[in-house]
Amino acid sequence: MMGRRYLFGFLLLATAVAGYALVRLASNGGFHAAASPDWKLLAAGFAICAAVQPLRALAWSSTVRHPVGFRAIYASSSIGSFLDTVLPGRLGEASKVAVLKVTSGTKYPGFSRAGGSLLCAHLLEMIAFALLGAGATLFLPVPAWARWTMVAGIGGCVAALALAAVLHRFLGRRLPISITSFLAGAAAPRGVLLRAGSILMVTWLARWFGILFCLHAVGIHLSVGAALLYMLITGLANTAPLLPGNVGVYQGAALGALAIAGYSGSHAVAASLMTPFVVTLATATAALVGLALYGNRVPQLSRAALRPNKA
Repeated sequence: MMGRRYLFGFLLLATAVAGYALVRLASNGGFHAAASPDWKLLAAGFAICAAVQPLRALAWSSTVRHPVGFRAIYASSSIGSFLDTVLPGRLGEASKVAVLKVTSGTKYPGFSRAGGSLLCAHLLEMIAFALLGAGATLFLPVPAWARWTMVAGIGGCVAALALAAVLHRFLGRRLPISITSFLAGAAAPRGVLLRAGSILMVTWLARWFGILFCLHAVGIHLSVGAALLYMLITGLANTAPLLPGNVGVYQGAALGALAIAGYSGSHAVAASLMTPFVVTLATATAALVGLALYGNRVPQLSRAALRPNKA
């Protein structure tokens, strides 16, 4: 029991240690390109990545359409997002719904309703990402496979939202209550979809400049447009989270994107490693803030996050 109780804290500590080790390795000459990063730019990138978490929570709070409270949503979203970066297969998504049960208490909308609203928020996030990418194809050398992936992504996500709305409207009363509740969470009204989608578009714009700052900090002086191309290609790679933090897949996509922009060698390798660590550390910081909001219930939150099927 004690091992499970403190495992979440260990994951946070391990992430911080890994990030510190990477910086020390760079400072000791492990990567000459990152031997002397611009700490101000790196701090700016870190701050932007951390600021994305409350925005994502705000979007989820819009789709849940239940008086849960932003604090509960933020804690659940930030903790689950952190676990997404250190566990394979997006296991943190189930944790978000389980943690919400602890943070919201009697205001918990139920597993099905919370899960449906979270799915709705994720579909809107994917649409926002794909729309940004579709716009980028007008002035950036986006690979053909990426263009078609984004077009298919927009169509698939819009179809999923429409299907949820149709099923809820016409078959909701005939389906089991758990399925009806899930569809009710996923089938948000048009106004909610526009509001949440707008917020999520802002998060991608913020991530764009966060990545730009992180790349410039390690000597990759990309233009604003090239940084967008980097974000699009690595973002598409992150849709297949095979390993914790998508290690390997992300680096391969990052090196490919940087090669298109004319960067290779130690600079590119340093950027492909440093950037995801900055994002992970920012997410860990946001998770710590979420835990601090419920300091007296940290053991419960940890158990719910790491064992969502038991919550």
